[in-house]
Amino acid sequence: MRLAEKVAMVTGGGAGIGQAIALAMAREGADVLVADIQIGAAEAVAQAVRDLGRRAAAMPADVSQETQVRQAIADGIRQFGRIDILVNNAGVTPGLGLPFTRQVEADWDRVFDINVKSVFFACKAIAPHFMERTFGKIINLASIAGPLASQTMPSYSVSKMGVITFTRIVAKELAAYNVNVNAICPGLLWTDMWKNIGEVIRATNPAYADLTPRQMFERRVEEWIPLKREQTPEDIAHAAVFLASEEARNITGQALMVDGGVVM
Repeated sequence: MRLAEKVAMVTGGGAGIGQAIALAMAREGADVLVADIQIGAAEAVAQAVRDLGRRAAAMPADVSQETQVRQAIADGIRQFGRIDILVNNAGVTPGLGLPFTRQVEADWDRVFDINVKSVFFACKAIAPHFMERTFGKIINLASIAGPLASQTMPSYSVSKMGVITFTRIVAKELAAYNVNVNAICPGLLWTDMWKNIGEVIRATNPAYADLTPRQMFERRVEEWIPLKREQTPEDIAHAAVFLASEEARNITGQALMVDGGVVM
């Protein structure tokens, strides 16, 4: 019970990695605020947290809108008395499979609104609460696409490197207030995002035309990952629990690669 009596908020907590993080933190004793634009999905995850014996609430929030982010955090503090852990997980991947010369401004606007500005909005909103209490944990979800500078998803790649850099900036500013700020960079996970990537690669790369998206994904795992195994949402959740715990009290400003060795 490494997070006993803690309160965590997870954005994009209604599915995928966010859902896995919410449930993992609940299993370690945390109460969880599940923030998601899809309120039905958030409610389902909140109920799963309650089934584990923890308090939970679903918070409707479009993280690209600063007023909604501020409101969700304020409502969470009002309902549960405080927030100890903030996980900025919500993200999108527009313009997949396209070189930068074929992307359009709307791709970049959408990815920066949701992947980068949302992290700024949430960190700015929670900072006074953490500073007043001289305690807090912030975990931002980045990606190996940041340090790898992916040519097939340029706007996403740049946005996730931006998250890593912003994580370091916030870590420096809040260190004096005993606030730990770190990023996690997931590797290759079989999620809806990768299903979409698979379809794009099949359509644009003749070498993969006869493969299903899952077969293509498995080939990429074999070709790219030194450990020769895919990552899972639970792998990312384990890392998030560790960074949120006091075991990581002297870790801040880091970007933890949970990638089977890809970036290495």
